[in-house]
Amino acid sequence: MSLLSQLDQCSSSPSSLPQFHAKVLKSRFFNNPFLLTRLAHTYLFLKNFSFAYKILFNFPKKAPLFLWNETIKTFSRDGLFRESIDLYCLMFSRGVRPNEFTFTFVLPACAGLRSIDEGRRVHEEIERMGMESNLFVATAIIDMYGKCGHIGSAREVFDRMPQRGTAAFNSMIAGYVLCGKYKEALLTFEQMQKSDVKYDAVTMVSVLQACSSVGALQRGRWIHENLIKNCLEINVHLGAALINMYARSGSIQESRIVFNGLHKRDLICWTAIICGYGMHGLAKDAEMLFNLMVESGIEPDCISFVGILSGFSHKGMVDDGQKYFKKMTEEYCIVPTLEHCSCMVDLLGRAGRLEEAERFIKKMHIKPDAGIWGGLLNACKIYSNVGMAERLVEEILKVDPSNAGWYVLMSNIYAAAKHWNGVVKMRRLMRERKVSKLPGWSSIEIAGGIHYFAAFDKCHPKIEQICKFLKDLEERMRAEGYVAETNCVLVNLNDQEKEEMLCGHSERLAIGFGILSSKEGEVLRVMKNLRVCVDCHTAIKFISKIAKRKIIVRDTKRFHHFEDGVCSCGDYW
Repeated sequence: MSLLSQLDQCSSSPSSLPQFHAKVLKSRFFNNPFLLTRLAHTYLFLKNFSFAYKILFNFPKKAPLFLWNETIKTFSRDGLFRESIDLYCLMFSRGVRPNEFTFTFVLPACAGLRSIDEGRRVHEEIERMGMESNLFVATAIIDMYGKCGHIGSAREVFDRMPQRGTAAFNSMIAGYVLCGKYKEALLTFEQMQKSDVKYDAVTMVSVLQACSSVGALQRGRWIHENLIKNCLEINVHLGAALINMYARSGSIQESRIVFNGLHKRDLICWTAIICGYGMHGLAKDAEMLFNLMVESGIEPDCISFVGILSGFSHKGMVDDGQKYFKKMTEEYCIVPTLEHCSCMVDLLGRAGRLEEAERFIKKMHIKPDAGIWGGLLNACKIYSNVGMAERLVEEILKVDPSNAGWYVLMSNIYAAAKHWNGVVKMRRLMRERKVSKLPGWSSIEIAGGIHYFAAFDKCHPKIEQICKFLKDLEERMRAEGYVAETNCVLVNLNDQEKEEMLCGHSERLAIGFGILSSKEGEVLRVMKNLRVCVDCHTAIKFISKIAKRKIIVRDTKRFHHFEDGVCSCGDYW
């Protein structure tokens, strides 16, 4: 039997490989480059890196580039990013000249470590060698910059490419999504279509993620229709992306239709639909699906439990939440993450069990972050517990002093209690620490286009018409019994001035524009980057009744479905 045949047999019997290696070293083939390369490749395949290293570093020829590349690639693909980059540097120091394959293997390692400095150094070496015009190398550079959060640098490389294939567009779109630049991701997809570059399932997953983030339901529906029209298989990845897009864009019914139509459902698909129902406050439906998943033989993971616990939190189902938290830790031996703990604190706090929530935090096995304390701080706002809030905000600002949201929330608590000195104190702290408030904005999709509104927006071309419409609408609301919740306003103004300020909140502007710009009876879906304030929540209930519209609002916490003067949350939020 030849040595190569024996080597092939060793692949299926790893324990015999070192003996075979010793046999080669004693034979006349001990310096045969081809055999040694195959042997090292087998070691790499079997994850026996130390022996592969020995062959590489003692190789009889000066530059076995293929073997260097294979080792760098294997480390990178196995998640050993540091080892991959170090080996690339060692290769350089030994005078081995890399080729285009080397760069396509080491750049993903830089991306995996989010090491922008090393990624830039590799990019500089690529430019020096004149290889940036290579389609595969340029695509790897774009992917690296996108994953490292330097999307501007990725775009520069993308724009310089003489030709762009599917992979290059995919990397650019995915980079935009990863960096939270969803509008740019959708614009790049439009550019891809105009360039007649063929899209694939990978493209669609990223584009659907962008649609779900901005609430572009009509665009998402168009993509879904095109997938069917072009006979692209709805695999589990695309299925989960569609489920998530419909759920996050405010159409949980279409999300369920996609789920029901899947021939194969994996954990990701089940989790997507469970989380979808959870964020819409449909806790019982989420629980039913969770149990169906378990019955089908799929074991839940930590994300599945986040979905169901958040659903219970939105409905105030404390006993159910505690039962499933116990099931998660005891039956499935899942160690609670900060997300699970945040759900439990939110659940207890919003149910008015503030002291119990605080005890839960103190017993946590992991150090609570600002978000955990912030959940309890929000409960203090609901139940007007200024004393506990003052104690909590000290803890929060120790760990997250640059987040304006905490100062604003504490200001809200003081304002609701008419403690204006406290409001002034929080504002002074913000000035001293140079903390600026995140501007509020809302978006609404009309005829396939996304329209954005800032709070007190004066830039929209129809703003005068919108404001007049909202003012007329407010008179009708007052006749129906609406009374403005002026405690939401953090400045000590008279009630009329406060009411005028509330009318300029971004979600109201978006809803006003939506009513003026859509057909009678059409559902309005609004996405907001901050939590809906109490007054806007009350106002939208009145608007839904007067305008005879179903209005769906997604804020940072959940979905609110307003219809005929009632909200799906039952005013429990």
